Amino acid sequence: MKMLLFLSVITVWLHLYATQVSAECYSPSFNFASYTHPELLDLTTPPGSVIASFPVENVRSATVVQQPSYLEARIVGTDLQFLTTAAFAQYEEREIQTVIILQVSYQCTTVTKNGLYRHNLKLANNHAPRFLQDAYEAVVPLPLPKHFDVTPFIANGAGIMARDIDLINNAVTFSVTENDYMLVESHTVPNDPKQFKAILRLKEQVLKMPNRLELTVTATDAGVPQKSTQVSVVIDPDLSIVYDDPPVFKETFINTTIAKDLLLRVELIPGTETHDVQYSLQGTDAQYFTQTVWENNTGMDLKVIDLGDIPKAKPILNVVAVAKRSQLQATSCVVLVHIPPESLPEVPTTTVDKVLSVLHLNEMSEHRDIFPLAIESCTYSIQSQTPGDYFFIQDATIPSLSSKAFDREDKDLFSGLDFPQFWIVLKLACPVPSTTKTELESHTNWNRSGPMRDIEFSTDLTHLNIIVDDVNDNSPVFSFPPNDAQFAFPTVYLARKMLPDRLLQVEASDLDEGLNAVIRYSLAANDYFDIDPRTGVIFPLKSALGSEESVSLEIIATDRDGAEDGNVSKVKIRVRKATDEQLVVLTVKNIDPKTFESLLNEISLKEGIQMETVRNVFSVDGEELKVKRRSTNEQYSTTAIVYAFKKDRLLPYEDLIGAFKSMDANLTMTFTKLNDLYAAQPKIVESDTTAIYPYIIVAAFFGTLVVAMGAAALYYRNKIRRANNSSTSSLSRSSNISDSIIVQHDHKAPSSTPPVENGGTHPITNARSLSDLLAIVEDTEQENEKTEPKPPTQQDRKKSIKFSDHVERIEVFDKYPTS
Repeated sequence: MKMLLFLSVITVWLHLYATQVSAECYSPSFNFASYTHPELLDLTTPPGSVIASFPVENVRSATVVQQPSYLEARIVGTDLQFLTTAAFAQYEEREIQTVIILQVSYQCTTVTKNGLYRHNLKLANNHAPRFLQDAYEAVVPLPLPKHFDVTPFIANGAGIMARDIDLINNAVTFSVTENDYMLVESHTVPNDPKQFKAILRLKEQVLKMPNRLELTVTATDAGVPQKSTQVSVVIDPDLSIVYDDPPVFKETFINTTIAKDLLLRVELIPGTETHDVQYSLQGTDAQYFTQTVWENNTGMDLKVIDLGDIPKAKPILNVVAVAKRSQLQATSCVVLVHIPPESLPEVPTTTVDKVLSVLHLNEMSEHRDIFPLAIESCTYSIQSQTPGDYFFIQDATIPSLSSKAFDREDKDLFSGLDFPQFWIVLKLACPVPSTTKTELESHTNWNRSGPMRDIEFSTDLTHLNIIVDDVNDNSPVFSFPPNDAQFAFPTVYLARKMLPDRLLQVEASDLDEGLNAVIRYSLAANDYFDIDPRTGVIFPLKSALGSEESVSLEIIATDRDGAEDGNVSKVKIRVRKATDEQLVVLTVKNIDPKTFESLLNEISLKEGIQMETVRNVFSVDGEELKVKRRSTNEQYSTTAIVYAFKKDRLLPYEDLIGAFKSMDANLTMTFTKLNDLYAAQPKIVESDTTAIYPYIIVAAFFGTLVVAMGAAALYYRNKIRRANNSSTSSLSRSSNISDSIIVQHDHKAPSSTPPVENGGTHPITNARSLSDLLAIVEDTEQENEKTEPKPPTQQDRKKSIKFSDHVERIEVFDKYPTS
């Protein structure tokens, strides 16, 4: 009986449990507590699209709890469905998370369950940057200083703004069309990771703008592939604020002799006169003159008041005519009026117009009517000219000074001069009536040699200074590289290891002067390399030599800073892909970088080949110093990655080694294949493209220097600590930890703690060759050949440099330093 009662209770309990379980939410493929969808959700999915569906039982409804909701849940028959809402189209505009997480409440038959639903998003460059305005205009006051930011005058002070709403790779870089006034900078906007700001700055100080400046600013994101958007920017000068050139007198020195009704005219150079210029006469002798300003305000007349008011003992009148617009915009003209003594004969009324005249003449042209050679009845003659004999009198009837063509770049002609110029002395001769000579001889104080005596610097001499102005008659001349030269660049996967920041540095010069000699470099359009227009450094682009075996580059040098009217010179070079079999890692003991370059040139001449380097490292060996500690000479070495051409063929590894072995047997050289440097690393699959970024290169090599300095600091710290320990214990410690010492000297050093990564400790390996300097920890994931390689992260770069316990100092140098 008891057994039957027990079985009845068990049966009832099982029935109640089965009823309760059947009332719970159930699904064979969905976890109501937490579920992450295995597929990526495309952000371009239209609203109302079903993105997931699961068979369920005992579920009456499903409700998304949080708002705003980009996804919603619903029960359709026996299926639980998730679908996009109307707000999903605004997700990238509003959010930055790469996964959508929903808190969902499920109403089961008898209970309510809460759970989380996650759906990762498919990340792609869906959007191009979008400027906040369709166009920008600005009115700026002038003058403005160099590097001035014109943002306060654009969009009510907000400036040029662009927004990229993509979830990744949305960093925006701005560029501006080539112009003479503005350059652009790219900045992020604080507290808004999707908004970026372009700042326009003046390249140089701007005093005037001839007209409006129309620019096109381009915003380019960092997506793959990149997308860009352009906007028009118009900058007008504020015409209510006008900058005028300072006033300048045509003549800055007037030298004449007193005469009755003497009238002196001082005039401003056209273009420098304005209505607000004020004139004055300064000096103690100003009381003897009257001044009359012209109606158009471009000059004034000076006239002596009365000859009888001038003291008889006064030999000269000296005043300064001043034209001033402001305290900083003023010009002056010195006026000297000579008053001869009564004992001398009356001074002839005809004198030279100018004692000294400075003229500018263009080179490479014949010139006529340079200077008038007749004043009333008097005529000039050429007394002397230097250098050369280029100037002559064109016509005796209407005499004027003319010249033959001369070359400003004629070094023999203008040798010894500060700048190309001519000095010409003209002498004025006037006819003297016979009666005048008799009268003059009656004066006892008159010079007996006659009235036409040659008195140096007297008023019958005019000195002409002819300054030779440059014309753009010379084209740039390339000193490097020669035309049709060949160079090599590493393959894609080798370039990722070596991180070469440049191919070569172009060198060209121009014999002209000033702007005519300013050279701007460019490359003909290509997808592989670009050039710094100022320094001439040719650097690789992202796609440098991906699948191509060789490319041809046309280098263009344009003078006048690249202006349209500048002279152009071109050279062509060919760049070939270099593999591991065509590169040699060469280490030469006891040779510095300069001597190393001389060694390569010597080998090139001897073997009839063209030898170049890709990378160079100069190091001082601490271990050698220990062995020869009594010597004052440092033991050092230079390591470089070298290749060579013989005619049109890149030499293989063995031929390269043979060329070096033909040199001095006293040189200590070691050779290594580049791929052998990474023998301990997983094999790299060569890709069709490469990602080489100059800023990575700079960071990597500056990182080398920083770590080297840190190693030196650690050495001196250990040296101080060793002073407190006994020599016996120091020797014992040194013998046990020799593989961990970063810098080794005569003294025994305690071990230093190597860098720790992810909680682990790694011993520091020896670095006796370039391999230890270039070693890079490979990613564990295999690369697909068609996948574009990505630049190493900051952490990768930190792991890429290893130092030896025998290296005391490392120096990295380039063959082509940036000017």
